[in-house]
Amino acid sequence: MGLPLAVVAISTSGILIRLTASPPLVTAANRLLLAALILLAIALIWQRQDLRSIDRRRLLLIGASGLLLGLHLALWTTSLFWTSVASAVLLADTHPVLVALAARAFLRERTGLGVWAGIGLTLAGSAIIGAGDLGEGARALAGDAMALGASATFAGYLVIGRSVRPGLGLAAYTGLVYGAASIALMAAASASGASLTEFDGKEFALWTALVLVPTLGGHTVFNWTLRYVPVAVVGVAVLGEPVVTTVLAALLLGEPPKQTAILGGAVIMAGIYVALRAQSPTPAGGGGQTGSRPDPK
Repeated sequence: MGLPLAVVAISTSGILIRLTASPPLVTAANRLLLAALILLAIALIWQRQDLRSIDRRRLLLIGASGLLLGLHLALWTTSLFWTSVASAVLLADTHPVLVALAARAFLRERTGLGVWAGIGLTLAGSAIIGAGDLGEGARALAGDAMALGASATFAGYLVIGRSVRPGLGLAAYTGLVYGAASIALMAAASASGASLTEFDGKEFALWTALVLVPTLGGHTVFNWTLRYVPVAVVGVAVLGEPVVTTVLAALLLGEPPKQTAILGGAVIMAGIYVALRAQSPTPAGGGGQTGSRPDPK
């Protein structure tokens, strides 16, 4: 029951972001700040020993993970205003195949032929979506590039998380990473001239909804299910996000997907499915709980 509800929860992320009126960097910064405050409060109550056990090396890696997460959310949030919701979510969700490549390069995890086939399909689907957005002008293509950049930076965030997360409670780890990411985003927003404190009640309500629904109600539930469900099953379940988000965008935002987005998205989803099926459910080094964690979009 948890997985279907989590899929619906994370699928609201793109819709809620598109409803905001603040600059994308401000939305991303305040969303992560609120999430970090909640998670760190939980960690201080139940995982205080985990926080005390963090050494300098792990703290530096957490900081690097936070920077990548902040860049991921900056690119993802901005892409939603430059290209269609369907294109943005489909391209940003190509990260599982990028994680496979990064895991091979940095963690020495095996990348089989099935994963390479999935990567090829994903690249082909991305090209189809990009070709369909050619007629929308340079802005739409830039939005597509941002979504792909969001996918790449999230892959880096996951790879670091695989080496840092073991031994730390979920609230302690995510609270620190979200906090580091929010600091980076606030600095970037301030440098751009955007105000972090000028917002109305509607904006705060949307940010709170982003924290409670897709962040805590979606991605935290996914992390919880990894204790009871094979990571490959969770990974395949995440493939429902682009489908649900695209449907919600059509119904709530009046933004039906283009035919190229449907075709390219189908190819991307097939590629990710092939790659996930080909991956071993237990990465090299043991421990079935170390698979890719879902995106906090």
